[in-house]
Amino acid sequence: MEYMTRKTSVLHLFNFWLLVVGLIAIGLWAFMILRQTSNLYDGVIAQNATLAGTVGKVSLPDTTRPLTVPNWTLFKTGNIWSLTSNVRSLPADFQAPDLIDTSLAHGDSDAEMQVQKTIEQPLRRLFDAAEQNGIELMISSAYRSVNDQQKLYSDFVAKQGAEMAALYVAKPGTSEHHTGLSIDLSTVSSACEEDSDSCSLSQVAAGWLKENAPKYGFVQRYPEGKRPITGVAFEPWHYRYLGIPMARSVATSGLTYDEVIRQIAPGYAYDQVK
Repeated sequence: MEYMTRKTSVLHLFNFWLLVVGLIAIGLWAFMILRQTSNLYDGVIAQNATLAGTVGKVSLPDTTRPLTVPNWTLFKTGNIWSLTSNVRSLPADFQAPDLIDTSLAHGDSDAEMQVQKTIEQPLRRLFDAAEQNGIELMISSAYRSVNDQQKLYSDFVAKQGAEMAALYVAKPGTSEHHTGLSIDLSTVSSACEEDSDSCSLSQVAAGWLKENAPKYGFVQRYPEGKRPITGVAFEPWHYRYLGIPMARSVATSGLTYDEVIRQIAPGYAYDQVK
């Protein structure tokens, strides 16, 4: 009887470890499938980057018209539909294309601020429209190099701690500011002109921007209550240029840009931090 009990115990132990090994194997298999899917989307984007013509259309929630995806080149790193986030970093050798000094009002007025040439005129039209509605805007931050971001991140950690930094400051290589396609906006003030750290956006300006910026191709990139998706706390001042069709679709759908990208090219949105 004692022999049978021991035999049964050994058998149960064997089955337990067999189950554990099986679960680990399934987990590794699932991980590899996800990686393959991610690589597949990257491969498709790379292969089609030079092709012209319509790729397809995507229907998003609450939008009356499908969003046309005209060309895969829009998703190339640094282009207007590319995704930069805490799960999709830029290549180590990335250089933002076609940066220009913007003449729009900005913080640290004694130093130049740069944006991608693509967004300078749409940004100017946005500023003009805001002014016509009695709102004067400034840029408090625009293009930042990886080195600039590293200094900003390190300084923030030193002052506020790593937990707060995780909420408000992107790690170097994962900031949209590296692309020159994002800006932080502020209400005009002499304090902001002297020091961009003293810039702030009024509630009136924040409300106007949320409603009107998509008309000019910009979206609020980190909306309230969306941190579990974007990885970034609410930033009413941070706007990203996507072009008018995409910006309007994102704003109307109520989705973050991360969620929209997951619908268009799911594998492209995940697990790319280097």
